[in-house]
Amino acid sequence: MLTVAELVGDPALRLELVVGRAAGEREIEAAAVSELADPTPWLQGGELLLTIGFLLPTDLPGCREYLRRLDAAGVRAVGLGLGAELPHQAAPDPLVAAANEVGMPLLTVPDGVPFIAVTKAVFAHRARLERQQLEWALQTQRALTAAAVATGGLLGILVAHRQATGRVGVVVDLLGRVLAESDPDGQRLVLQLADLIAAVRGQGLGAAAADISAGRRRELHALGARRLRAWLLLDGPADLPATHRAGANQVSADLVSLLSLELERRHGLDAAQRRGRVQVLDRLARATVDDAVAARWLASVGISDLDLRVAAVAAGTDPADLAADLATALPDALVRVVDDLVELAVPLATDLPGVLGTLAPGRPAGIGIGVRPGALAVSLRQARSALPASRVAGRHVHAAEIASSRMLLGSVPAGTLRAFADAVLGPLDALPRAAELSRALTVFLEQNGQWAATAAALQVHRHTVRNRIETVERLTGRRLDSAQDRHELWLALRARDMARTAPEST
Repeated sequence: MLTVAELVGDPALRLELVVGRAAGEREIEAAAVSELADPTPWLQGGELLLTIGFLLPTDLPGCREYLRRLDAAGVRAVGLGLGAELPHQAAPDPLVAAANEVGMPLLTVPDGVPFIAVTKAVFAHRARLERQQLEWALQTQRALTAAAVATGGLLGILVAHRQATGRVGVVVDLLGRVLAESDPDGQRLVLQLADLIAAVRGQGLGAAAADISAGRRRELHALGARRLRAWLLLDGPADLPATHRAGANQVSADLVSLLSLELERRHGLDAAQRRGRVQVLDRLARATVDDAVAARWLASVGISDLDLRVAAVAAGTDPADLAADLATALPDALVRVVDDLVELAVPLATDLPGVLGTLAPGRPAGIGIGVRPGALAVSLRQARSALPASRVAGRHVHAAEIASSRMLLGSVPAGTLRAFADAVLGPLDALPRAAELSRALTVFLEQNGQWAATAAALQVHRHTVRNRIETVERLTGRRLDSAQDRHELWLALRARDMARTAPEST
């Protein structure tokens, strides 16, 4: 943009900067001519206001008020036309003093230089700048397009953008992993914008955000055509060169389009492999097979012979879209859609709970144990069995959790738990020493029926323990040398404990 100092430096105009050398970097966007005492209603800001001072106040207070109104309206400088037949042959002292006070650059236009010459110079500079901006934008678009059709992929496009704009670019997948970066240490930018990504993640392809602080401008753009595939992060100085400002947004839009096309191209190329992996998962899901056979099947679709585990996710109305997201984010996964479920098998080292927490939040999901590839059907069966518990718990559930009696009892209404416990332990409750007997029974079961260990834990004699346990057997009608009776007594104690904290069934 044209500055006051640059305009004064034009030798053809012979302008003189009387006041405001310190403000010479003010940018002039347009030139306007007015002889009104208050021209501000007809100004938009950014102007060089030219006047011969026909109605200019003659005193300091009047000049001060005149310039303050102009400054508040966004006028960047005032040019006073001089001439033998004009009101002023030099800048009047009150105007000079007021310009100093207000901080308004004041320049004079000499006799013989028409205002139209000054306005032409301003608009000619603006036209040159706009042409330079357009040329830069076109050159940058060509460079990005050339990089896109070359073999450099995402990295080549980012490097071309970096060379044209000076801005760092990073492409990260939906899990925050760097896919390509124009400069080293792209993970640093990912960490800086992690909160911004989290804030707009739910907006899908419409997501875009910017953070301008500490002299830097950091941008976030969603990448993809029909589905969100990745994120583009940009970082550069907040103050762009004048030739870059007008076309910067268009260049960013072109960059987003080209990167999205490259991601979709990759996705299309991987389609055959994904179909092959669906077939392998279909085979492994039918029944257990020999590990050597399973390893050959995995190798045929580019997956190593590693322990695997399965997750089954209730995808609702968009299983195909969720499956596509998981397959894109997990390059070593087997993914398939079965009715409204998405089933995936991943190497044991994969942070499967973290992946599901990011890509399938709020969806019921069961996770099986880690197994050898040949036993994948076992892990899949566990994952499916964990789905009902996940729906009840409102979170993703691992099969190992279901193996806990606490999880099993937790799925039973509090009233049912209480009724079972009362039916089994009621005869003890009727005695004044009920707490003493229940405590003895609990410790005896925890010590696996060892008399000495129980007596030590209760700090009583072994004969006292025998007396209390015999009383429990007599009242409940259950023998503690019977595995089934011991189990029912233990289950009743656990049910009573669970019922104290479980919500009542409605």
